[in-house]
Amino acid sequence: MEHLATKVRKLREIYGYSQEYIAFEMGISQAAYSKKETGRTELSFGCLEKLASIYKLSMMEIISLSPQELLIMVIQKDKQAVA
Repeated sequence: MEHLATKVRKLREIYGYSQEYIAFEMGISQAAYSKKETGRTELSFGCLEKLASIYKLSMMEIISLSPQELLIMVIQKDKQAVA
């Protein structure tokens, strides 16, 4: 399985969000978020909940899907939102 911190970074990149934006939405500093995204600190259950809410995904999707599968899911959700 892909390292969770890497998937979180890829997910942020897919959406085109900055670390500052995600950190603000999570109520933490950009430096604290950067440490989570690079794997220097662990992603807690609470952090995963917040990230799932920001990206409108389930925690299980973030945990279990590969970055490629997450990209496909985001594209499909975008198409549904436009239709």
